[in-house]
Amino acid sequence: MELKIRTELPASLEDVPASALLDELGGPTLFDLRQPGRAPLFVSVLLHGNEDSGWNAVRRLRPRLAEASALVFVGNVEAARARRRSLPGRVDFNRVWEGGDTPEAAVAGEVADFAAAACPRLAVDVHNNTGENPPYAVLARTDPPTLALARAFSERAMLATQPRGFQTRRFARFCPAVTVEVGTVRDPASTERAASFLARLLDGAPPERDGATLSLFVTAARVTLDPEAELEPDMQRYNFRPAPAGTALTRSGGLTAWADDGSDASGEFFALQDGAAVLKRPTVLAMYTGDPESARLDCLCYFLEPIEP
Repeated sequence: MELKIRTELPASLEDVPASALLDELGGPTLFDLRQPGRAPLFVSVLLHGNEDSGWNAVRRLRPRLAEASALVFVGNVEAARARRRSLPGRVDFNRVWEGGDTPEAAVAGEVADFAAAACPRLAVDVHNNTGENPPYAVLARTDPPTLALARAFSERAMLATQPRGFQTRRFARFCPAVTVEVGTVRDPASTERAASFLARLLDGAPPERDGATLSLFVTAARVTLDPEAELEPDMQRYNFRPAPAGTALTRSGGLTAWADDGSDASGEFFALQDGAAVLKRPTVLAMYTGDPESARLDCLCYFLEPIEP
């Protein structure tokens, strides 16, 4: 795997779906579209190959991006061809941005160093969720410019204290940075949300939404699925809402809740009851997915706690 750097975003790419980008680009590609005297907007898409709303937004905005001052990183085009989050046996491209000895980590390091030297004014990483969630932003810090950027996208945001190595966590070291979770791939509105937000950012500073407020949560635990567990898809209705005590998180089988320090915090949140994992207390969820493969590749959900922005 080798990073490609190009200084033109050709019009021909407007017709290329994510699944065909490997043939067009040959690998992960950074488009350097900076203009003299103008701090660039950094945009990354396709860190997960099956999350293509970000790339579809870039296709739609290509004429504007080509004239703006921007850096556009197109990530896991190998996984995109297979329409998978990541290829079997390969690491997650959004878990390698703080180091590692994999080809993905090497590319991530090159991109981050290049971007830091370019002094971007803002950085946005576009993702889809596999579960049903309202649109939200993910932050790694809560300084006023970052909160303003999050608030411009959505009325809700998550301060992610884990997992390590996600792209926004690295970019937050040198500029206001957010991940925007724009909805599921199957929802056509997801591309529209991504394109609309990026278009507004291309116009300048993050515009405030009229009467904008921000509900901010912090990750209290990352929840993984035990091998024998069976999901409870109806739990998706509690994403960014409190699930009552006594709610079954699985139909059968157990879970593990991991605290920031890597310790097992399961006993704080749930217990096994009639073979299912049941909440001990009201708990706000995020990213609960009904897709078992996604849950096992990454996690089932996060437990959140509200904090003041």
